[in-house]
Amino acid sequence: MDKNFFVTGTVTYAVKGREALRRNGIKAYTQRSFAADRIGCGYGIVAVGNIQNILSILGKADVKVLDVKSIDNNSN
Repeated sequence: MDKNFFVTGTVTYAVKGREALRRNGIKAYTQRSFAADRIGCGYGIVAVGNIQNILSILGKADVKVLDVKSIDNNSN
């Protein structure tokens, strides 16, 4: 499964999006982005699954996604 970071820019959108994804059975958690990548106050959602499906759920929940970054699944 693909693991991606969905940049929302605000903690409010990140929490709202995380809850929408969880309600739809998608493993997700909020995370602050790295300093070099920050947009807004720098929050986003880490989620595992199909990008298009996740973006669809977030869109229906009125969560603005500013960017999507792939996370290396081999790094821990």
